[in-house]
Amino acid sequence: MNPTPRWLWLAALVVVFVGVSEALRLWWRLDLLERLLAGLLALSVWAFINGRWIFAYYHALRASWISRRLPPLAGLAADDRLLVLAPHPDDEVLAAAGQILQALEAGARVRVVWLTAGDAFDLASGRPAPRPEAMRALATKRMEEARAATAQLGLGEADRIFLGYPDQGLLRLFLTHYYLPFTSPHTRLAEVAYAGSLRPGARYTGRDLETDLEAVLRDFAPTRVLAPSPLDAHPDHQAAAYFAMRIMGKLGWEERLRYYIVHGGYEYPLPKGLHPRLPLYPAPRGRRLPWRKLELSDEQIERKLAAARAHASQLRLIGNFMLAFVRRTELASPLPIPARVVPEDLGLEEV
Repeated sequence: MNPTPRWLWLAALVVVFVGVSEALRLWWRLDLLERLLAGLLALSVWAFINGRWIFAYYHALRASWISRRLPPLAGLAADDRLLVLAPHPDDEVLAAAGQILQALEAGARVRVVWLTAGDAFDLASGRPAPRPEAMRALATKRMEEARAATAQLGLGEADRIFLGYPDQGLLRLFLTHYYLPFTSPHTRLAEVAYAGSLRPGARYTGRDLETDLEAVLRDFAPTRVLAPSPLDAHPDHQAAAYFAMRIMGKLGWEERLRYYIVHGGYEYPLPKGLHPRLPLYPAPRGRRLPWRKLELSDEQIERKLAAARAHASQLRLIGNFMLAFVRRTELASPLPIPARVVPEDLGLEEV
């Protein structure tokens, strides 16, 4: 693996130096009262986002009030099969660790499918401008972390399926590269190349991804599929929703879909950091969805926390965001978007 050129490190240092210098210059132009007000405002924003001081009570009251109004999510039985569709390694924990644990405890079978290996998160590589080789190595590491995380939840190797398509490229596969291969700008790959993937050599096209995902669904025949909502802010999550809805519709299994949101807008979820006694509230981007809540036991919360910590490469950078999902409830919606009228032939009796 080639080292990052020194000039890139130097350029990064110059940018930081210029930014800090400009901030200090503006700061010293303020009078004492303006500095105090600016400092107080910054401190208040920090306290609000992280749930400190009086804001801790605000977040607790707000989340509890909203959560009390949500109906429960229907549980699974021993003859059920739950498939969790995760765009990236870590989504399976943030959105569904509790549901996985409770399904296994009920005797149901569970399988997790990752659409990508998370090979486009440049900062996680530890380099300011990582080379393709570094991003491929990151993908291998994140797949290992996903295995460790799901092992914490009780899943075995047969329960894990990596498709290996390009991180930050799924929406292009769905929209513009359905049959023409897409080349990832992060890895310079145009086909699935990671060991342990379902079909190495599969082209980076929407048609190949759809073929793989449909084969997995037909083979497992899940009675419930947990997938991202198209209202999620992340393009990969949106694309995962589109692929899931199209394939499940083709199979006539639309009523088996349940949806989650990870990237919900407005710093969701607040407060950041670990707050295991708080319930999870509906994301701003999905506020009008018919959410259902799943209550987690103390043991299940601890196991979800252990699974989240297994994603060490991500925890180092976005730990406060990830840990904010480790709460006493999880949410799922039977609808992907708000709807005033739901066709009866969908079989969604709980809406």
